[in-house]
Amino acid sequence: MGSGGPVYGSDAIAGVQNFTLDDDCQGVKLDGQTGFSQRQDAISYRLAGKVGRHFDHDRGSIVFDTEYNQTFGMTNADRANWVGAGDDRTQYVRNAAGTGYDLAHGGRYYMPFTTAGVPSMSGAYYDLPNYKGQDIGTAITNSAGQPLVFSQDGKSLVPLTYGKLTGDGLTATGTKAQNNGFPISNYNNLITNQQRLNLTLLGHYDITEHLRASFEGWYVRSSVSNMADQPYYNTQMFDDAMTDVTQGNGALPISTNSPYLTSAERTTIINDLKAAGLPTDQFYLSRANTDYYTGKYTTDTSLFRFVGGLQGDFHFAGRKFEWKGSAEYGQYRSSTTQREILTQNYINALNAVQDSSGNIVCASGYTNAAYPSLNSTCLPLNPIGVNQASKAASDYIQTDARTKSINQQWDFNADVRSTVVKLPAGDWTYDIGYEHRFEGMDFNPGNFYRGQLMSDGSYQQYGNTVPVMGVGGSYHTNEAYGETMIPLVSPQMNIPGVYALTATGSGRYVNNSANGGFWAYSGGGSYAPVRDIVFHGNYTTSFRAPSITELYMPNSTVFDTGTDPCDATAINSGPNPVARRMNCQKAGVPAGFQSNINKFTVQGLSGGNHHLKNEQSKQFTAGASFQPRWVRGLTLGADLYDVRVKDEIAQLGIEDIMAACYDSTSYPNQYCSSFSRDASGQINQGYQEGFYNIGTEHYRGLQAHLSYMMPLTVVGLSENDGAIQTTVNYKHGFIHNGTILTSQYDYLGTSSDLRDNFTANFNYMRGPLFVQWQMMYYGKAKYKLQVADGVYPNNTMKQYFMFNTTIGYTFAKRYNVSFVMNNVFDAKPQYPYQGSTNRYWDAIIGRNFQVQAGVEF
Repeated sequence: MGSGGPVYGSDAIAGVQNFTLDDDCQGVKLDGQTGFSQRQDAISYRLAGKVGRHFDHDRGSIVFDTEYNQTFGMTNADRANWVGAGDDRTQYVRNAAGTGYDLAHGGRYYMPFTTAGVPSMSGAYYDLPNYKGQDIGTAITNSAGQPLVFSQDGKSLVPLTYGKLTGDGLTATGTKAQNNGFPISNYNNLITNQQRLNLTLLGHYDITEHLRASFEGWYVRSSVSNMADQPYYNTQMFDDAMTDVTQGNGALPISTNSPYLTSAERTTIINDLKAAGLPTDQFYLSRANTDYYTGKYTTDTSLFRFVGGLQGDFHFAGRKFEWKGSAEYGQYRSSTTQREILTQNYINALNAVQDSSGNIVCASGYTNAAYPSLNSTCLPLNPIGVNQASKAASDYIQTDARTKSINQQWDFNADVRSTVVKLPAGDWTYDIGYEHRFEGMDFNPGNFYRGQLMSDGSYQQYGNTVPVMGVGGSYHTNEAYGETMIPLVSPQMNIPGVYALTATGSGRYVNNSANGGFWAYSGGGSYAPVRDIVFHGNYTTSFRAPSITELYMPNSTVFDTGTDPCDATAINSGPNPVARRMNCQKAGVPAGFQSNINKFTVQGLSGGNHHLKNEQSKQFTAGASFQPRWVRGLTLGADLYDVRVKDEIAQLGIEDIMAACYDSTSYPNQYCSSFSRDASGQINQGYQEGFYNIGTEHYRGLQAHLSYMMPLTVVGLSENDGAIQTTVNYKHGFIHNGTILTSQYDYLGTSSDLRDNFTANFNYMRGPLFVQWQMMYYGKAKYKLQVADGVYPNNTMKQYFMFNTTIGYTFAKRYNVSFVMNNVFDAKPQYPYQGSTNRYWDAIIGRNFQVQAGVEF
């Protein structure tokens, strides 16, 4: 385990998994499968067919395989009670004091935006006193002081409702349940729409007894589209008022003479402006534009790969040599189309007036964006309420933006294997080889994302994303490798206390044009004192070179949220609370600070890093396998493994980067320059996320397995009664931590990195019948590690069980069917429903089924 790097190359730093290709099939195989939940969603299909035959008196074989998969998408709103904004969903929201969190059900953002729009007196962010402990900024209010929002039809102003937390509190900020705020958690994908076609062609031909030619051809065509995404926002959170194409996400400045306002709405807004001593000709509208911008995109990809090879053997100097060589070419093409908003056209359409005939039109004197929209004619856009804008007006402000990328790889590989010498225990063998690999990437952002070329040579954005430049890059490697196996003792030697003893070793040298030369090597062996038990161990050093994406991925706009270490709820947490507090003070963050990024997304950038170094690892594995002769069918095994990685490459989000900055004893460091704060301490837009060599990581764990096959004849039944089989795979983590600079973080014990879990299968087989009962166990977990006591209530999630079953049957030796039921008891996610979606996947989807049928002839 973990010794793949020296043998298979730098990308095998975490180990390898070998696959055997079926290139010798004769006949026809057809197979179909569908899956769905008991709620009649989470639907998927799979159709596959394979045909193969031998030719030229079995000297040659050719196999063609095709497979089509389709998955129908779902959004979080389809499981709102668990991952969306349903009333049963429990999530953490800031408490009244701002020092921790409370648990609330069905959280929604109540300020500063809704889908219908929130009117305010200022384009600035939160600059007036609170209402019942809530930051309401310069909100338009009624006579009772309640903040007002537009109704869904835009014809009235209605009070913003706040809902409740776990008790009757109305003071936590961020999200609340049972209100008319924005259900932001609904606008994420649970499952994306996917379609994929795989075509595979395999073949070989024996030219002579000592020479074989082989061929592989693989083509994949796929299309993936999301179901929902964060909408286009206009809010004081992201900018001051939207006044030009570089401020596309600020609050919308709306004239109080807007023809879309009712007289009652106009009167309320003007009266509030007068009372505040402000001009009465304009107010500001903050909204989540879900009606004319969905954030949806479609990515179409095509991948093809061709491999041709020769292999054979010959005798020389009294030894047999086996050799093989291959050449491979692969290419991956991707094209993404996304609907975007043209900011200049958006400004034009919002500037609506009435003409002499009373018709609502675009104000004169406008200039269309230099990029074509779906409708070239300016039409007025009504932003007040939901779905009040006409389709033609929506088309005027929208366009289709496309990006394209191409990745390609060449690989040439040749090796030879033979015997060094014949030892008493067997042949001492070796394998040596050479590999040359080329990786290249080219990304074209398209004209929309590149932006408009200005007279000074710079580019100006068309929409709400900063200009993105095309990027390309490549590297090549020359690699030499070798491995050997030395049998020291064999059973035939009859040595007391040593039934078998074997040593292995491997090494690889890689010269990478991007970052130089590196060695990887491995050594290990196995020892069996008796035939029933085998001890084995291995030590490996290996590395992983940065990928093309990690090195050269272009910057793109992201909207992220996260825990600010300087926030009052987090400043006493982390691996070194003293250093965190001191560094936040040095940064000028005030005491009791409440960070907006804890509650709302902030716009930033994410991209590659061409300064990345190789990841390097040291791995040690030791284990034993036990197959007692006196219990036939029983196998027990366990492996203890210890992995240490340095210069680990990870894609850090803004939360990770802030922690790396403020938890360091060497503040300020390189991470601190990736973001900035405004005068009040809030995180500014434009922070830089991306790939970093973040430090070290250390994992030590245990994997154990048990397998027992028992024919029922053992308990006195006949051979026709079949057999039962039990398999158990158990994993336990002892240590999983890492360091970023000088700060150490714990990773083990969250719901996505459990300390304990196991899967147990209980199978019954009788001729053509197969029945399985599966139990999956997840141990206790924490929602957050290294936080001060009391910050999160119910921070520990209980242990959790999931049960699945499978029934399969083969008819007439040719036809097979199977039925799978996952989450048999329809178990629900555990309170407080936080943590890894992967852990609770079948619980979130609910009881679900798969039905399969196939035929072979």
